[in-house]
Amino acid sequence: MRVMRAESTRYLSRLRRVSVAALPGEAVERATARLCWVATIAGVMIVTMAVLQHWLQPDAFAVVAWLSALVFVGISLAFVAVSRFGWFTVRALVWAGMAYEVAAAFPLAMFEHSPPWPADWPVRGTSLLSVWILVIGVVMPNSPVRTLLTGVAAAAMGPLAYLATLMLIGNPPLPANRLAVWSILPFLMAVWAAVINTRLYRLEADAGEAKEMGSYHLEALVGRGGMGEVWRARHRMLALSAAVKLIRTEVLLAHTGREAEMIRRRFEREARATAALRSPHTVALYDFGVAEDGSFYYAMEFLDGISLEHLVSRFGPQPPPRVINILLQACDSIAEAHQMGLVHRDIKPNNIFVCRLGLNVDFVKVLDFGLVKTILPGETQMTLEGATTGTPAYMAPEVAMGDEIDGRADIYALGCVAYWLLTGHLVFEEPSPLAMAIAHIQNPVVPPSERTELAIPQPLERIVMACLEKKAEDRPQTAIELAAMLRRAGDDVGRWTVAEAERWWQVNLPNGARGLQTEGEQEAPAA
Repeated sequence: MRVMRAESTRYLSRLRRVSVAALPGEAVERATARLCWVATIAGVMIVTMAVLQHWLQPDAFAVVAWLSALVFVGISLAFVAVSRFGWFTVRALVWAGMAYEVAAAFPLAMFEHSPPWPADWPVRGTSLLSVWILVIGVVMPNSPVRTLLTGVAAAAMGPLAYLATLMLIGNPPLPANRLAVWSILPFLMAVWAAVINTRLYRLEADAGEAKEMGSYHLEALVGRGGMGEVWRARHRMLALSAAVKLIRTEVLLAHTGREAEMIRRRFEREARATAALRSPHTVALYDFGVAEDGSFYYAMEFLDGISLEHLVSRFGPQPPPRVINILLQACDSIAEAHQMGLVHRDIKPNNIFVCRLGLNVDFVKVLDFGLVKTILPGETQMTLEGATTGTPAYMAPEVAMGDEIDGRADIYALGCVAYWLLTGHLVFEEPSPLAMAIAHIQNPVVPPSERTELAIPQPLERIVMACLEKKAEDRPQTAIELAAMLRRAGDDVGRWTVAEAERWWQVNLPNGARGLQTEGEQEAPAA
C-alpha cells in the first residue's frame, strides 16, 4: 500500500506540473501556428462540402447549411486574425484556442444536422465533431483538465445544434437510441483527446525544460562539435546574452567509462582555464555547472563577431596592417596563458574571433581552451594514451611527433593563422590529416608571398616564416617576444587605424555578425 501511495503521489505531482505556465512560449506559438493552419484548412473544407452538397443533392440542402458554413468560416478567420496580428499575449492564445474549439463546434454541428435524417435510417459513419475535437486536442497542447472540459463543451454542441435544427428547419426527430449513438462518440473523443494531449503536453514541456541550463535559457543552436554544442542563450533574470557550451549525457554514454571521465575532466579544465585568464582578448566565462539532466555546461560571453576562418573565406586575404593588429591582440591572450603555465594547443582561425565590443571594432577574442595543457611541474595531464591533440592544419612539428611541448607550439600555430590571413591558403594543403601532420614535420614552407598575388611586406613575411620554423628553438620564444617583433614590423608596414576598422565593419557587417552566428558562424569547439 505504501508503494502504491508513493506512485500515486508521483503521478499527481506530474499532473500538477502539467499547466499552461509550464509550457515555453515558443511551444505555445508553434501550437497556435498549427491551429491557424487547421482553422484555414477546415474553413476551406466546409465551404467545399457546402458547394458539393448544394450541387449534388439540392433537394436535401437547406439555407441553414450555407449560414452554418459561413459562420464557421467567420469564426475561423477571426481566430487566425487574433493569432497573426498579436492582439493577445502568448498565454492568452491558449484560451483563445479553447474558445475557438467550442464556438466553431456549433456551426459545424448545425451544418451536419441541417439535411433531413429519416427516422428509419440506421446510424452510419461518425460525427464531424469527433474529428474536430481530436484534431484540436492533438494540435493545441493544454492541461488535461482544460482539454477534457473544452472537448466536452464542444461535444455538447452536437445535441444543442440538433435541437436548433428541429426548431429552425422542422426536420423529423430521431429516435432516442439513434441520437445517442450519433452523439456519444464526440464525448468519448473528448476523453481520448485529453489522454493524448497529456502525453504531447509533457513532451513539449520536457523539450522546454531541456533548453534550460542553470540560470540560462537556450534560444538557438549556433554550432556543434564532436563532443559539445554551443547555444545562444539568455540569462533568465539579467537578460544577459551568452554562449552556452554543453556536453549532453548521451554524448558521455556513447563513450567508455575512461573516455567519458576524460571528457568530463577536460571540459572542467577548459572552464577553469578560461575563468583563470583575465586578458580582455580571452573570451570571458560567466558560469559553470551541471544541469538537471546531467549535461555539463558553461556560459561565456556571446561574441558579436566573425571567426578568422570565415573572415578570409568570405572576404579574402586581409591587408598586412590588419593582420598585424589581429596577431598582436591574440598574442596578449596567449602570453597570459603561457605565463600561467598553460599551452592552448588548438590555436586556429576558427578559435580566434574579430568582434564588435561596445564601441570597439576589430576586437580580437581567443576561445576554446578545451585542449589546454599545463606545463607546470607536478600537474596531471589530460590526454588519452597514444592520442595526438590539435588540428593537423595548424599543428607544430613537435605536437605531430608526440614530443614534449611548450608555448612555442602555440607560436607555430599562430604563424599558420597569419599565413591563412595573408594568403587565404593553408601552409600545407594535403589530402589527409596524416599527410598534413607529416608535411609539418618534413616539408619546407613556401613563403606566403609566393602563394598570393597580393603584396606582403618583407618584415611581416620574415616574422611569419620565423614562427613556422621546424625547430622550436628557432622560433620566437614567447608570445611577448613575437608581439614586440610585430610592433616593429608595424612601424614599417603601417598601422591599421580605428577609422579603417570602423569603415570595414560599416561596409561589410553594418549590423554586426549576429545573423552570421545564427547560421552556424560560432562553431562549437570540440570538448
